Amino acid sequence: MKRLLIRLILAPVVLVWGAVAQAQDLGTVLFDFDSASLDAEAATQVRAIAEALEATPSYKPTIVVGYTDAVGSTGYNLALGQRRAQTVADALTAQGVPVSRIGTIASRGEADLVVAVATAERRNRRVNVALDDMLSACRSYRDIDLNPAGFGDAFQVDLQSRLAEAVNAYSRFTGDGQNGPAFQMAGAAKYDCGIAAGLGPNEDRKLEYGPKCFCNSARLRVALGGAR
Repeated sequence: MKRLLIRLILAPVVLVWGAVAQAQDLGTVLFDFDSASLDAEAATQVRAIAEALEATPSYKPTIVVGYTDAVGSTGYNLALGQRRAQTVADALTAQGVPVSRIGTIASRGEADLVVAVATAERRNRRVNVALDDMLSACRSYRDIDLNPAGFGDAFQVDLQSRLAEAVNAYSRFTGDGQNGPAFQMAGAAKYDCGIAAGLGPNEDRKLEYGPKCFCNSARLRVALGGAR
């Protein structure tokens, strides 16, 4: 029983870290050879991405990742990819995208070529813009299968810990006046974990709000990873 309880408690946490790489694509911006400047085509692509961001839920932080073709050294290309990513991030904010919505700005350089060639291929010289798919940390609380037989002291301690984490995050972001991903997920986790922690081990709603607490806690931890 003890091993089962530990497995049930830790399983949702494992989901969090595997979810960070998941993303929802918004668009791609292409670049000229050895350039981090936007041409007319790239500017049009940025405008389309800005419009897509405006139409998407604000609780998903934005990932901006730059890439290059395979011409040049690995170190140079990594730096070039970073410059391209920063150019697109700056262009998005110039289009009216709030700075708070821009999360990760990174480079993969010549890794992950779209076209596997060693020559100067425009399709490889790109910046991908996507949304962190925080929901992949927990698609639905219904997917978290908790055994009511394990609702003992250790489970209650875990609920209290998740509640404290949510309360602290909620207070911090309330004080900062922020209304970003972490704040919204903190509010949801605070509510569900508060109810779950306050219910007795034999109450039917424990089985409902326990998984909700785990789910929103997982989403909160993904959001906290992108919070500034």
